[in-house]
Amino acid sequence: MNQVALRIAITLGTIFGYAAVLAVLGMSYLWLVGLLYVASIFIITAVMGIRAYRRGSQQAREVVKGKLLFDIGEKDVNKALEKDKELPNEMKKLNRIFMVYFISFPIILAGIWIFPALQSAVVPAVSERLQPSLGQFLANYLGYVALFAAFTAIFSPLYYFTFRPIQFPIIATDVKIYDTGIVINKNTGLKAPIPIQEYKYNPERKFIELRIGNQIYRIYYKDIDKVHEVVSKMVVIQERSRKPSSS
Repeated sequence: MNQVALRIAITLGTIFGYAAVLAVLGMSYLWLVGLLYVASIFIITAVMGIRAYRRGSQQAREVVKGKLLFDIGEKDVNKALEKDKELPNEMKKLNRIFMVYFISFPIILAGIWIFPALQSAVVPAVSERLQPSLGQFLANYLGYVALFAAFTAIFSPLYYFTFRPIQFPIIATDVKIYDTGIVINKNTGLKAPIPIQEYKYNPERKFIELRIGNQIYRIYYKDIDKVHEVVSKMVVIQERSRKPSSS
């Protein structure tokens, strides 16, 4: 399941699941819904993290069976980093993004304030209209579904533009490139052919980048042209019908 489909599934599950909790227990148990929401975020994040770690470790064990072509260590990376004059500007940009997160904190408080107001307006309106034909419980349930749907419709755009995950590349300090794939930082295996969303090659700054889902890996090396020649043949760019390009 791709990232978009997964997010849609989680959103719909949240709307229908928490609406059921409130329909059964009532609005007085809103605090319980809040606890369940926070707990579900931690559980989903932990499960996805464990699955990704296991998948990466398994692929790493398969990749190392191949022939080693490049062994890039921390010293190699640091030497290449010294020549990247644009990296400080990228770090400044990242710091500005973090500042936006702090400045946008009032949006969370606004959400806490708006939710009860939406509840008092949306749930009774939907429930009273549907109750004659569907009965009290189902009408109340659909009223809470409408409540969570309205709340999601209001705050999803705010989340998208304000609280999007920061996509800053992980600078790999331990990279081993085999003819069977790549192992990054010992535990992340990328078995060839490697499906990616974007590939960047920057010979001036001595790096290549691989974007896989929401994760970006950046590989620095003094002879990055040689690494590019090998890695560019291992990757398969999804959702785009073009070859790896320079940036």
